[in-house]
Amino acid sequence: MNLRDLEYVTAVARLKNFSSAAEACNVTQPALSNQIRKLEKELGADLFIRMSGETRLSAFGERVARIADRMLSDAQRIKDAATEFRDPEAVPFKIGLTPTLAPYLTQYFSILFNNLFPRMRVTMIEDLPQNMLQMVENHELDVALVAQLNHNPTLDFTSIWTEPLYLAMRHGHPLATLSAIHPEDVPVSDFIRLPHSFGYELEDRLPTPRPESRASKRFDLTALRFETICRHIMHSDDCTIVSALAAEQFREDNWPLSFVPFEAPGNLRNLGAASRLTCPRKPLLAKIGAYIAENPPKGVTPTFAA
Repeated sequence: MNLRDLEYVTAVARLKNFSSAAEACNVTQPALSNQIRKLEKELGADLFIRMSGETRLSAFGERVARIADRMLSDAQRIKDAATEFRDPEAVPFKIGLTPTLAPYLTQYFSILFNNLFPRMRVTMIEDLPQNMLQMVENHELDVALVAQLNHNPTLDFTSIWTEPLYLAMRHGHPLATLSAIHPEDVPVSDFIRLPHSFGYELEDRLPTPRPESRASKRFDLTALRFETICRHIMHSDDCTIVSALAAEQFREDNWPLSFVPFEAPGNLRNLGAASRLTCPRKPLLAKIGAYIAENPPKGVTPTFAA
């Protein structure tokens, strides 16, 4: 029995399918099946109940899978501990950013890492918050930059900054003259939003556009990319929500957009770094937080405390 055998067992237990487990473990299905058969022969009991179209853990397999999870987790902790004692810059750093952050922070983080860790290879990965948090848990990311509202409580959350939310519209839009707006006052017929949350509490109070509410639109839009929506509102009467970080970048790039702040509780999001409880890169994270506190991106208020 070895750790690789236990990885196969936990993969099949999680996915309930030998082919899917083999793909997840980067081996062929016959190789994985044969290895589990050998392990069952070594242990003298079946780990899985194999039926047509279904694979289930046996009573014995359930107990083994729980033990295997703990053993694999401990093995990863040993690897993480070794990382702490190596040159921090010799180990690549992987950071995850949401699609509403990544376009406006790539240059900022490039400068940050070049100043703090000039010899370290850094990979930035853009994905949705729930996917990135799972990647942190699976040791595929060191940290993920997410809103506290979207955070997974099984991970550590290190607050880095807060930033307000704005309603964005084209220059000359009737709403552009307002000094502030309540979420309930946003016109449902003109409002476009992403299918996922930005991480602001007041998003629940914003209108939820439905096909009938936008039936009068001669040209309508449903988009998965935040920037697609922002480009659309530049030449329409529609509006959307943007973070302060994005608003500052749009201003710098001279996009013809106006931004009206929200006047309501929950118009600030707490943005921070999600990391594993035993993550060995915490000293690096502390340096990153201190740098941001001294040199924050435009439009945000630093919250990092050493």
